[in-house]
Amino acid sequence: MNMKNFLISIILIIFVKSPLFGQSSDENRFAFRTALVVNALTYNLNKQNAVGLHFGQIPATKINLDNVESMEKNFYGFNYAYAFDCINCDSFFFVTILNNGSSVVTTDDGSTYTYSGWGLSIIGGYTWYFENEISVIIGSGPAFSSESKDGENIKSDKGFGTDADERMDKLRFIPLVPFFLVGYSF
Repeated sequence: MNMKNFLISIILIIFVKSPLFGQSSDENRFAFRTALVVNALTYNLNKQNAVGLHFGQIPATKINLDNVESMEKNFYGFNYAYAFDCINCDSFFFVTILNNGSSVVTTDDGSTYTYSGWGLSIIGGYTWYFENEISVIIGSGPAFSSESKDGENIKSDKGFGTDADERMDKLRFIPLVPFFLVGYSF
């Protein structure tokens, strides 16, 4: 069973099994949150805890630095959130994000290098929750990636593969990643 099917199975079990952890069914809440390139569907376990799935695609971003022309990223995974007051109110929070992703780096000579692996982020921030069930979430935190090279399509012998590897090494740990989502709870 591949990891994608495993993650989907876990989340479906969580969504179907109701009520969870002693809740009444009227406490079960879902939310869809988006930042256009990243989307998440979350399920509130109780007043302060939520779990969910997320997926996204960051389109080819022009870099034009050190022989690296662009980079594109796809990912999916799951997340756990803890709010200090409550998930569906104005509150400070932290969220742990675990995902599986792949990146394609294109160098100046048109060669492409594919990387894949796991990523982990821990984000802290604040949620503003409005009466119309809309929320705005802002925060930041560190991100770690374990992506390693899966393949390459080399167009020349200029050795730009080393530049692509160095670019991915620079992205292995990012100390401060911004986090912004708009959501709707239902």
